[in-house]
Amino acid sequence: MAKKVPDAPGRPGHAAARSGRRARAIAAASTAAVALIAVSATASGAVAQGGTAGPGAPERIGAAPRVPAGATVTGATASGTTLHLSVNLAPRDPQSLADFVTAVSTPGNAQYHHYLAKGQFASVFGPTQATVAGVTRALKAAGLAPGKVSPDGLSIPVTATAAQASHAFGTGFHNVRLKDGTTDYLNTSAPSLPANVASSVTGIVGLSSINTITSHHSAVRRTSRHTSARTATPSAVSGRASSAATAAAYTPALCADFTGSGLTDGNDYYSPGKLAGAYGMTSSATAGAGQTVAVFELENVDAGSIAAYQSCVGTNSSVSHVYVDTTEGAGAPATDGSVGVESALDIEDLIGLVPGASIIDYQGPDAGSATDQNVLDVYQRMVTDDQAQVISTSWGECEALESSATASAENTVFAEAAAQGQSVVAASGDDGSSDCYQATGSTAKAVDDPASQPYVTGVGGTTMTTSGSTSTQTAWGNADGGTGGGVSSRWAPVAYQGGVATTTKRAVPDVAALADPAHGYPVYLQDDSQSSTPIPAIVGGTSAAAPTWAAAIVQANAGTACQANGRVGFLNNALYRAARSSYPTDFWDVTSGNNSVHATGYTATAGYDEVTGLGSPREAGLTSALCPVRGTAATGASTFHALSSPKRLLDTRNGTGWGLSSIPTTKPLVAGGTAPVKIEGAGGIPSSGVTAVVLNLTVTGTTGAGSLIAWADGTSKPSTSNLNWTGASQTIAASATVKVAADGVVDLYTSSTTHLIADVQGYYTSGTTGSKYTALTPARLLDTRSKVGISTTSKITNAVVSLKVRGHGGVPTAATSVVLNLTATQTVGGGYLEAYPEGATRPTASNVNWSATGTTIPNLVVVPIGSDGNVSIYVHGTSHVIADVSGYFSTSGSTFDTVTPLRLLDTRQTTALGSGKTLAVQISGRDGIPSTGVKAVVLTVTVTGTTGSGYLTAWADGSSRPTASNLNWTQGKTIANQVIVPVGSDGKVDFYTSSTTNVLADVAGYIS
Repeated sequence: MAKKVPDAPGRPGHAAARSGRRARAIAAASTAAVALIAVSATASGAVAQGGTAGPGAPERIGAAPRVPAGATVTGATASGTTLHLSVNLAPRDPQSLADFVTAVSTPGNAQYHHYLAKGQFASVFGPTQATVAGVTRALKAAGLAPGKVSPDGLSIPVTATAAQASHAFGTGFHNVRLKDGTTDYLNTSAPSLPANVASSVTGIVGLSSINTITSHHSAVRRTSRHTSARTATPSAVSGRASSAATAAAYTPALCADFTGSGLTDGNDYYSPGKLAGAYGMTSSATAGAGQTVAVFELENVDAGSIAAYQSCVGTNSSVSHVYVDTTEGAGAPATDGSVGVESALDIEDLIGLVPGASIIDYQGPDAGSATDQNVLDVYQRMVTDDQAQVISTSWGECEALESSATASAENTVFAEAAAQGQSVVAASGDDGSSDCYQATGSTAKAVDDPASQPYVTGVGGTTMTTSGSTSTQTAWGNADGGTGGGVSSRWAPVAYQGGVATTTKRAVPDVAALADPAHGYPVYLQDDSQSSTPIPAIVGGTSAAAPTWAAAIVQANAGTACQANGRVGFLNNALYRAARSSYPTDFWDVTSGNNSVHATGYTATAGYDEVTGLGSPREAGLTSALCPVRGTAATGASTFHALSSPKRLLDTRNGTGWGLSSIPTTKPLVAGGTAPVKIEGAGGIPSSGVTAVVLNLTVTGTTGAGSLIAWADGTSKPSTSNLNWTGASQTIAASATVKVAADGVVDLYTSSTTHLIADVQGYYTSGTTGSKYTALTPARLLDTRSKVGISTTSKITNAVVSLKVRGHGGVPTAATSVVLNLTATQTVGGGYLEAYPEGATRPTASNVNWSATGTTIPNLVVVPIGSDGNVSIYVHGTSHVIADVSGYFSTSGSTFDTVTPLRLLDTRQTTALGSGKTLAVQISGRDGIPSTGVKAVVLTVTVTGTTGSGYLTAWADGSSRPTASNLNWTQGKTIANQVIVPVGSDGKVDFYTSSTTNVLADVAGYIS
């Protein structure tokens, strides 16, 4: 469709002109640079998974698109208008795909860096053949002629007229005149398909021709020196165009066109050598050898400009081209000093930094006429070809203006890239915190796609100057442009940013590099109005920062660590892991400046910020950190090691274990966020060989009802829970035995925002040097309500209770630690309990917490026994206290084995357990638990939907119900507690409840 090219509003003091919908602001100037400007608008709509209507009933997929702000409807779209569509399919198991990406990105996981082979995605994670066939039949039945499914199985192409699409998808089409004067079409309602296939479709891309994608480079500064000596003749190879230059000595400081221009390297511009030196990267003619990097482009590239740059820097890098939805020579020629600038910047930056690498230019239709479908096609081709280990894109659009159908399809393609071990980096935009500004004029906070995509590394921009051997960096942000950054409006908080970017959704950017055009990148480009040969110039923008980071990853992949341990692959998991462990060594923290370009944005600060992310690379340290050794998880029968005193590993209130290695944060864990907690090597725990850890987990300052899940890092988040709470302003604790991953980390997830504390009580190792467990019939050692274990019936207030353990309740004199179920009941105000070996210093970690009068709350604790055979229980506040013993550790007994957390019981799926009723649950033979020889099981038991006050008792099936309890509650509460329960000879345990409630039981391991 022809596009009118109207005048476009530029930034203050600068003129702007554009080609099609992609803005351009490229002018010859010897001093200041202006930023590229894009003016357009787009429709936005949400696309969601289908529901469960009858198989023949039509079901809408997502929501109707909105007419863009400032646009007007001009009438119906001509029925014969040709639409190029893709019906995008969900992976057969999206969660399995996400779990696989996590596994291949986690050191120590058995799948670490074992990426999918080329072409394997479709058979492993793509939709099933039955799904593809079903959707194809539905499309044909609707009168369409679907094409062959894509190699990855994720999309079915369809070419149809507007009339055919309207009939097939139950939507009309109308034309809209956009704010900039161009005319596009869009669908009037969400598309529909029969319900039996709609749930397999994530969206239909191409129903709208509105697209605001733009490149993120600045205006061009010409250098004052230009000779014809830099010209070279491009050559071609069969099937792909190629650019080559006569080989010369590698000269990272560049040639006289730049060195003789009167401009200063390291101030007015950065040569490849100076840039590599600033970031600790290798500067050699073979840097990146053996690696392939791909660039995404929506314009032609001038082969002569690439050859001129190669001649100037003395390289002979391989540059080839793949054309997607276009052909060689189609589109506007890269000869006007405007078209081809982005592609020249991307390719030449990579040539200068990784001349030994092969570069593939994936080129789609010109941005001025490209549709969302074209954009998706190029990305999908880059991924399904699987030729490049690193993918770089300097193009994007405001996230808020992109349809959810397109965003969802991109997300799956980028997840596919991560599964194949491809790193994807994207420029974060040049409009600071207001990414929609050029398209709509809005100064509201917004971020750029695809930089905000969860499986993409967003790259922001900095200003950098060098004097001698000293370089300084600040955030890039001024009237001409600034680093894009902020918080996504679409994507939930991501696990890898937990404790680093404490935002309610995905934060952008992840990292940054030089972008300020006033200190920019030397390039050659063709401008026939100025010269018949390529001219030297300086360009900036986050468009330059993205390929710079791509080059850093290429160098890492070519380095010793990655060659030994496998290429980086999905970059973000590795980046944030490195930042948590060795931030000052691996990153150059940018601590000043802001991205307040059009409105007040974000300010750079120490550590992560929504301006420059983690900062710029320190390649020397980062290279090794990105590809750590694989490691092996400790497994098998384990023995226990109690800590003499609990050690606090995490406290989000004061930054303990929270944030970067050198820069803690005190923000709470956000709803849906994940807190990685380092176990091995922390708090007196060995640096290897740990199979599981016993944690006391506490939430405090809760903001609403929620739950907590703990599991081994790098493995699938289980559908279990370890701790539950029912409202705001609560403080509640629960013990959890958690499997430890080979990287020595456990993850903690909360469903609502809260502060979180993790205290370690002990740990298990695969060696035989620790203690073994003996289960006992639960017995009550202390009950201050009835003079059990104490001579009074009064509540305890701010005092210590001495509890006799050895020789009581079946605990022998040889016991070293005891397992107690502590319960606070009839509380007054807030308070807590602390259990510790008698004679030892009282710890600063608590075991049971309450925040209101009338609370009844239990928690399981593992406590070393004092030399006098006693345990001390300190009561802070006022409460009655109950202590029931369920077992002990000593040199004799049984070992512990971890299992993957699994829900063994959930009466919400059947019938609540009635008052005074007993339920037997099979344990042996489930979730990897042996069918015989199991003596006890470690469970997290939760009661919910409680109908009154009550208690729960768990014991071995076939034996008498003990008088001790495991959980106590008051009406309306949801309470969880860890229990170690003997297993009956039939492999079952029994649960008794004194009042009607639902009961859940999640397994963590077993004793045998």
